[in-house]
Amino acid sequence: MASISIASVTIPNWEIGSDVVLRIYALQPFVAADNTIVAAGVPSEDSSAASNFFQAVACALAGTSLTISACALESTTDSLDNPSAQYGAYFYTSGGQRIGAFAEFDSFSLPPSPINTTWAAIAAVQQGAL
Repeated sequence: MASISIASVTIPNWEIGSDVVLRIYALQPFVAADNTIVAAGVPSEDSSAASNFFQAVACALAGTSLTISACALESTTDSLDNPSAQYGAYFYTSGGQRIGAFAEFDSFSLPPSPINTTWAAIAAVQQGAL
């Protein structure tokens, strides 16, 4: 199984505004371990989402806490054709204007286990802590 569930996360002290969505792009195309083809997208300043591939993840603001909804992504490191493929996660307005990268997740790989994870655990794997 190559689909990895990532738990929702809350970011405290959010000051940028409530009009925000997280876009997750595959930075290189790859074939996942379950033969799912994952197309690459290009994070850009272009407000048009036409002809671009990404997964939009809803975000909700309560006071000054921004909650990013749970999502699922295909693992990259067990790819059948490109195990070095990576994702990038960026905040955008709902109108398509890029706000900036989500913490250190401008470029990250995703191992096939555990199948349920968190953004903090993904960051730790990228830093070699797990």
